[in-house]
Amino acid sequence: MIFHDYYSNIPRPDVDRFVQTQELARLLTVSDEALPHVGLYPFVYDGKSFEIHLVRADEQIHDLKLRPRCVVEVDEVLAVIPSYWVHAEYGGSATAYHQTVIFECTAHVAEDPAAVAAQQLKLLARYQPEGGFRTLDPNDPLYRGAMAQLAAVRLDITHWRAKFKLGQNRPAEARRRVIAELRRRGRPADGRAADALQWTIDSAGR
Repeated sequence: MIFHDYYSNIPRPDVDRFVQTQELARLLTVSDEALPHVGLYPFVYDGKSFEIHLVRADEQIHDLKLRPRCVVEVDEVLAVIPSYWVHAEYGGSATAYHQTVIFECTAHVAEDPAAVAAQQLKLLARYQPEGGFRTLDPNDPLYRGAMAQLAAVRLDITHWRAKFKLGQNRPAEARRRVIAELRRRGRPADGRAADALQWTIDSAGR
């Protein structure tokens, strides 16, 4: 992936807000054969680290114990548009809009049931803030089996890069035309895509 300045010069607060809106993150680790392993996980993010949980027998736990350096990727695919929205003849104007952030991380794996339970509470606070579950105690027979099989993983961020590919290479007027077409077309993600393109115009004006 190439990171042109007009796509990647994204303020960190905007990156943080974007990441917090997403439900899942991809974890990329390196196997013994130097091939990538990829997993998709719920997460907690505080701007400095990610927290995820995996089954202890997962191949990615094996990878992280031997090679703690890894990558977390968070993205949102927004829309693919036809070329004629941008140029009446040039087919190369067809494009895709997305927001992607790549974090280089160092992993810390904890298998102590108390640490796993503490992390589960953080995940539940994010994804199920209304409660509706029995107090999470690793010694409770209801939870003991699961706590013995899971690992809590903290991924400390060492470097990050963002690419918000939202038409910033086009003049604002061209983006406004695309925004209008997206709202007219009305596919499920088109509204979010239109809002994201509008954000590039509004941000430039600030």
